[in-house]
Amino acid sequence: METVISALIVIALLVLTVMGLAQASLSAQATIAQSSSAMQERIGEQARTGITPLSAQAAPLGAPGTTVQLTLKNSGSLKLSDFSKWDVILQYSDGASNQVKWFPGSDSWSSAIYLSAATLTPEVYEPGILNPSEEMIATLTVSPAVGVGTTNLAVISTPNGIVATTVFTH
Repeated sequence: METVISALIVIALLVLTVMGLAQASLSAQATIAQSSSAMQERIGEQARTGITPLSAQAAPLGAPGTTVQLTLKNSGSLKLSDFSKWDVILQYSDGASNQVKWFPGSDSWSSAIYLSAATLTPEVYEPGILNPSEEMIATLTVSPAVGVGTTNLAVISTPNGIVATTVFTH
């Protein structure tokens, strides 16, 4: 009789252990499926996002530049917004030494969106959103100023990881 009770206890423990392992396995599979779905969505969003640098310049021309203007075009098929999560990194020379400045979000730089930045034709559809084929001028204030006759680098990054790089001479 004692062996039957011992056997029932061992069988009950085995059943509970197998059920616990099965539940843990199913939970892990569900987590992997959710992560895979989120990753696929992010990859699709990145594939449809594109920004192209059109120009970059430091102003005023002919003197040490205290502002840098970057002109970008939305070359993707997604609308771009939430500029507070964009990053701009500027590597430049002030004439005496090299500077690297990080401008995190639109709180540290300003932007204006145009149908055409070359003619300053203002956008009319969805103001404040960089729609496909629209152009944006991002203005950064730098200190110390960009040196005359220097070659400089600007890197712009969107929240979903798309990066555009441009080199400019002042």
